[in-house]
Amino acid sequence: MKKIFFLNIKLTASLLIATMIAVVSCTKDDNDGSPGIKPGNPVANAINPDSAAGGTVLTLTGTGLGDMRSIVFSTAEVPAQFQSTLNTATAIVFRVPDTAYGGQQEIIFTNSDGKILKVPFKVLAYPNVTTAFPSDFQDGTEITLTGNNLDDVSKVVIEGTTDEAQIISQTKKQMLIKMPASSANRGFLRLTNRTGDRVTTQEFVNVSKAATVFSDQLDNGFQDWSWGGTFKPSADALITGAASMKAAYDPAGSWGGMQLGGGSINLSGYKYFAFWAKGADEDKNVQFWLNWGNQKVITIPANKWTYFRYELAIDYPGVTAVDNVTFQIFDAGKTIYFDNILFSK
Repeated sequence: MKKIFFLNIKLTASLLIATMIAVVSCTKDDNDGSPGIKPGNPVANAINPDSAAGGTVLTLTGTGLGDMRSIVFSTAEVPAQFQSTLNTATAIVFRVPDTAYGGQQEIIFTNSDGKILKVPFKVLAYPNVTTAFPSDFQDGTEITLTGNNLDDVSKVVIEGTTDEAQIISQTKKQMLIKMPASSANRGFLRLTNRTGDRVTTQEFVNVSKAATVFSDQLDNGFQDWSWGGTFKPSADALITGAASMKAAYDPAGSWGGMQLGGGSINLSGYKYFAFWAKGADEDKNVQFWLNWGNQKVITIPANKWTYFRYELAIDYPGVTAVDNVTFQIFDAGKTIYFDNILFSK
């Protein structure tokens, strides 16, 4: 029995020593799971691809690339995030930062010894517009564009024309432009920056080329035939020009109507009926109609401008001319602003 006891002690000791050796061996890797390759004298062979947009995965190959500590895109010194586990002596994998600025520049690699490697690279940062306000314009209208890579936009024109907007101010995420006079009925905007050109997905309507019921005033013979409130042009809030139509429906009454009648617009060649409305302090239901029929009910959201557009062939089939446009509020009155009530091609 004693021999068996001592044999068990020897076997247990052997297993303990083997376990310790395994643990020591594992600690040779860095705690973050990186290969633990020492820094060298970094030399680049190739970067693939050699130009790309934000979010694209890049691979730098070469020699002496171990233990990189930072990767920076030189324009405005934008850092790139990377995983040390994807860094060997001959390669490193990382992404172009979404915040990188466009154009030709250098990617600067620095290892743990402070040795630096610079690699030429072109960031593809095309101008991108996600929202535009307003989408109606006339000569001098200021439009705010929001998106990305707008800081180096050098030119904005109405697509298919040479009509160029004036750039008033710009940052990477937003720019303010002043629209030119144009003979175009409507159009997209072409923006040019250091990377290249991109056309907006947003379309812009030229109020000056539309048939208007109201622009800065009642047009084309339309008159105020309203009831249940006070209705007149106002500079308090507007989309384009100098005024909108302020519809102050009587708060002590109900079912007031802004009736614009007595006008005459031939719809031949026109495709859309559209208008803007700025809501009151609460969402409000309004019904409207053309020529005394085909009423439609809309909800005008509170405290903001909302654009409404209808395709004549679908929403008003058979209507060839318009002499009356009416907006009637549901229940108790509120003040709502209307602008650019029009028909466009």
